[in-house]
Amino acid sequence: QLNKATVVDIGCGTGNYAAALSPFVGQITGVEYNSGMLEQAKNKATCLPNVKFIHGDATKIPLPDGVCDAVLCTQVIHHLVREEFSGLCQFLSEAKRILKEKGVLIINTCSPEQVFNCWMAPGLVPNAGKIASERFPPIDVLFSKMSDAGFTVNAVLTHCFQTLYAPSVFKDPLGPLSKEWRSLASSWFYASDEE
Repeated sequence: QLNKATVVDIGCGTGNYAAALSPFVGQITGVEYNSGMLEQAKNKATCLPNVKFIHGDATKIPLPDGVCDAVLCTQVIHHLVREEFSGLCQFLSEAKRILKEKGVLIINTCSPEQVFNCWMAPGLVPNAGKIASERFPPIDVLFSKMSDAGFTVNAVLTHCFQTLYAPSVFKDPLGPLSKEWRSLASSWFYASDEE
């Protein structure tokens, strides 16, 4: 039963998903490495008794074995160590460890092609687009690493880019000229001064 489920949100950021899910689940714990984001998340949870946030690393989750029914990981895996996707492998192993026997892992990510062709405006910032897109594991690699960690992929939902962000924001032709606009996606960090 979903209303009794225990969920762990890995890389919860400022706690938006945890707060939104709180009315529908039994307990949700957000795990965040960035102290500034963690503080914002904690501020959102002051009136949410079934939500808590803790400091932690996706590759060393500070929770006991078999503690949750579901692990949620939204737009995080590209931030993990890139060497042969070792950070991804460590995360998957940790997710498997903290899940109950029939627990589920939900990963929201993009393919490298989605990032390069949609997110990074390749004609505008081709170098940054290439660097950013290479941080995302190809979907077949993700499946392989999940299988290696003992997961079975039961469903894959493909979304179009427009469902992630408000089209009015990302279709603004002057958007890339605004620092605030670029701050909406961490991948813009890779843009060179020339770009």
